Order: sequence, then C-alpha cells, then structure tokens
Amino acid sequence: MTNKREIDILQKQGKCNMITLWIDTHDISLEILLFKDEVLLDKITRNESLNHSTICIPTLVELLERNKLTVHDINDIIVVNGPGSFTGVRIGVTIAKTLAYTLNIPIRSVTSIEVLQNDKMDRETEFIGIEEKNGYYVGKIAKNEITDYQYIKKKEWDSWSQTHKITFPEKIDYEWIIKQIHQKKPISPHSVNPFYVKKIEVNYD
Repeated sequence: MTNKREIDILQKQGKCNMITLWIDTHDISLEILLFKDEVLLDKITRNESLNHSTICIPTLVELLERNKLTVHDINDIIVVNGPGSFTGVRIGVTIAKTLAYTLNIPIRSVTSIEVLQNDKMDRETEFIGIEEKNGYYVGKIAKNEITDYQYIKKKEWDSWSQTHKITFPEKIDYEWIIKQIHQKKPISPHSVNPFYVKKIEVNYD
C-alpha cells in the first residue's frame, strides 16, 4: 500500500489520481464528499441530525460503491471538526481519524467557518458567521486565516453585529477551498480533535 510520503511525492509529480474523502457532521446535515484531484467527484447530503452516528458509515459506503471505489482507494481525508453540534462533531472526527490511522493516509482538519471562505469575498468583511438555533458562531478573517472564534448568543447579537462587518456565505466553493486546505500540512490522526467554541456546548444540542 502506498504510504503518506509516497502519496505526497506522487501528487507533487502529478502522477497520482488523488481521491480525497471529505466528512462533515457538524450541523443538522451530514455531508460526505469525494474529490478526484481536487475536483468534486460526488456528494451525498443527509438531513438527519439525530442519526449521524448510524448513517455516517452507510452513507460513506454508498458513496464509494456508486463511484466504484473502496476505502483503500482513498488517498487523504479532510474532516470538518467544528464548531457545531457537540455530538455531531465528535462522530465525524472519530470516523475520520480512525480511517486515516488504519489506512495510513494523510488527514487534515478544517473548521466549519474556514470552509466558508472564497476568493470572491468582500475585502471589507471582518467576520464570517454561521447561525444556529441559539446564536451565532463567528470567526475573524486575518491574512486569509480565521482567528478570534466566538459564540454570540441571540440576545447579544443585535448590539454585537452593529459594530462588526460580518458575512454569512450561503454556499461553499468546494473546489476552491480544498486547494487552500491542501496547503496545510497533514497532521497525526491522534492530533485531530473536535473544535468547540461554546463553554458548555453540549447543553445547546
């Protein structure tokens, strides 16, 4: 089996069709995507927020089978590690890091706010935001990186939003953002952890 170092070399030489698995369980919708050489190959979205633990693996298997692939064809993994649903994030992270470890392939984590960046964003935008049932997750854009993650409760939102320029991107430009993510160095599967912003996030699920 090709190891991580060999895959990186082949990818740089343009001699390997890279299959990337993307797992996102941070929200009500579960999304599993496949990319081939950073071009979106296929995608399944399921809107079953209370069943991520039971549908994530079957959804992955379905996606692989309909593209005539197996887990051994996956060359690297991207997982959205939050902020978002406390339980949902844990499920996606656990599955992603287990696959990366057992298959000995690279893994990268990305936050649910980072993936909303794109090259058409208003340069004056200070924050990118995500709305959820009790408030808003926001992250500050600084030199193409997201910093200063915060959770703003709805009762505090009106006053906070009046003093900050924020945008709520409606769609993810997957083929643009995956190129940005692949510029990150892969990390050890053991170092991939959920990213929480709320102090007691479980109480909000």
